[in-house]
Amino acid sequence: MPSTIAACSSGPMPCAIAILRLSGPEALSIADRIFFPAKGAPLSGGTPRVMRYGRLTAKDGALLDLCLATYFPAESAYTGEDLVEFYPHGSQAVAAALLEHCYALGAVPAPPGEYTRRAFLAGRLDLTEAEAVADLIHAQSELGAKAAAAQLSGSVGGRIRAVREDVLALLAHFYAVCDYTDEDLAPFDYENARSVLKHAVERLTALYQGFQRGRLVREGVPVAIIGRPNSGKSTLFNALAGAERAIVTDEAGTTRDVLEQVISCGGAPIRILDTAGLRESDSKAERIGVERAKEAAKQAAAVVCVIDGSAPLSDEDREALALAAQNSRSALVVNKADLFGESPPSAEAILRDYPLTTAFTLSAVSGQIEPLSAWLATLAPAPREVLVTSARQARLLEQAADDLRCALESAERGMTADAFLSDAERAVNTLGQITGETASADLAHEIFGRFCVGK
Repeated sequence: MPSTIAACSSGPMPCAIAILRLSGPEALSIADRIFFPAKGAPLSGGTPRVMRYGRLTAKDGALLDLCLATYFPAESAYTGEDLVEFYPHGSQAVAAALLEHCYALGAVPAPPGEYTRRAFLAGRLDLTEAEAVADLIHAQSELGAKAAAAQLSGSVGGRIRAVREDVLALLAHFYAVCDYTDEDLAPFDYENARSVLKHAVERLTALYQGFQRGRLVREGVPVAIIGRPNSGKSTLFNALAGAERAIVTDEAGTTRDVLEQVISCGGAPIRILDTAGLRESDSKAERIGVERAKEAAKQAAAVVCVIDGSAPLSDEDREALALAAQNSRSALVVNKADLFGESPPSAEAILRDYPLTTAFTLSAVSGQIEPLSAWLATLAPAPREVLVTSARQARLLEQAADDLRCALESAERGMTADAFLSDAERAVNTLGQITGETASADLAHEIFGRFCVGK
């Protein structure tokens, strides 16, 4: 019989309301000895899924809090077993005393991810949906949350299961024809087999190709901010980050390394990179910083080139502009608009010499960044696209697609079904590892071990 587990499922305390969960075969009997409704029967005798107000007691029987509690029977509970949730005030002392009382009555502390692991074992979730729970908890933007929610609702797992079931049906028909020769079964259709395999490869390849875009949603679209020293890169970085993350001084060469910050622009996750100013330097540390800045610009999904609009273009500005122009998604920022003289620089004239994607004239120190933020938001993947964000899932998708591609090539060369379907059978097993049908206990333990306690 599984143990009854208890843990706090809410965030850091103190807070207004905490959530503590009891799940397992003894959850209801333990709850009845801890919580006493103000009116009516105990939780075990009341209506499920209805909040009850009452007295919460400590291990010595004294009143600990007045709060709400709810009982979820196994058939409607997240974990697939009896589940009780308490909603006391968000005091660390109250939470600790409540858990101590639960443990004294036979519950055990829940390991990380144990509630979701039990939901998976009960068939409430497949592994793709379980991983989406962690993604949703750690989402850093609205788009990231939407992508995780789509996976939680089965957008990825459902497509993978559909491919797996199609190939399984193909295998089942072949083996039935081989094993039951006396039965009146339709002969194995090689043309249909090739069609099923081709369609399966196309669908898995499309899912796998979405992984790189999914990583951008999960980790943020990397955007490098480059320019010469004192052009206002770090000031712009801080304005976008909404905090003083980078040191800003009049001294050139303050930034020596690449600083990162994930921000949300219009609900899209953007990972902005503040880099060292591009110039020649006698400082070894600064030279390393300049090389890292150039590498960041080459690797980033987009580049923002900042120039000081209150001064003439310098050789360092031209170097930065040429580097930015190598990226297919680049923006010119003519900064320090608050210091412009009578003849401000023309962004259009600069773009004629350096074909960047777009241009903005602003003052980072005054926080005039809304148009730039709107452009940054367009760099993220389409919000309605079904995206794979897990490296584990992507690796297995690629492996399964390769096996099915081998099966298809063998079928098209006229090999016998028993020869080419062995690759298809291996792909079916691999797809089962993604959704959980063929996943090992060690794999499940590894996945759920990355969850927080209480989820």
